[in-house]
Amino acid sequence: MLFGCAPVGLNLPSDQPDPVPQGRSVRPTFGWITTNREEGVGRAPDGSIALEAVRYQGRAAWQQVRRWQEADGEHSDSILLERSSLRPIVTVRTTPLGVWTARYNLRSVERAFQPARGSGGWKRTELFQNTPYSALGIELVISSLPLTDGWKGILPVTVDTMQQGWGWLRFEVMREMSLTEKPSWMPKSSWVVDYTLNNEHFRLWIAQEGRSIRRIEKLGPDNEIIYQMRRVLLGG
Repeated sequence: MLFGCAPVGLNLPSDQPDPVPQGRSVRPTFGWITTNREEGVGRAPDGSIALEAVRYQGRAAWQQVRRWQEADGEHSDSILLERSSLRPIVTVRTTPLGVWTARYNLRSVERAFQPARGSGGWKRTELFQNTPYSALGIELVISSLPLTDGWKGILPVTVDTMQQGWGWLRFEVMREMSLTEKPSWMPKSSWVVDYTLNNEHFRLWIAQEGRSIRRIEKLGPDNEIIYQMRRVLLGG
């Protein structure tokens, strides 16, 4: 195991105020997940998602749990966010490789990895100058912001699978579009939000009514879809 503690700078690059998430806009929901390595809608659901209001150590929180299948086996993650601010409390990511856990206490972030087999685990704590968000579950934070066409913003973010450091997540509301999830369903007016973190590009489809995330896409260098997670939700 590796242990360490290091103060890390995390100052905003401008005088603009932080975007302020509104946890009250989040709604409980549950549903099914379908993943694809390319654009397409032909696959049956291969996972589930649930978002509910809970209490964690006396604190009001949102808990989101996802489970789905990939080619290498079962994947899952769980996130606990403060109910009003959507600041992270605990995140857990499980894959066939092992389990990543991140614990947040204001500016302090403890990250750990326990491999599924053998040695190679690690644990590290860092103290930042500002309170970061978690990359895992960041779609909930972005969906709760006061989105308008063309609006841009940045958020300081840590990644649970990295042993140290942080990055600026840069997002932009690209446009408003109508999303048809199934031929027999009514279209949903949605915000299309692109964001970049650590040189990786993603796109969110966020329903305007209820602010639920309907689709998460990872984009390639030519804006092509190289991975997507579609979410058919009830109650959100």
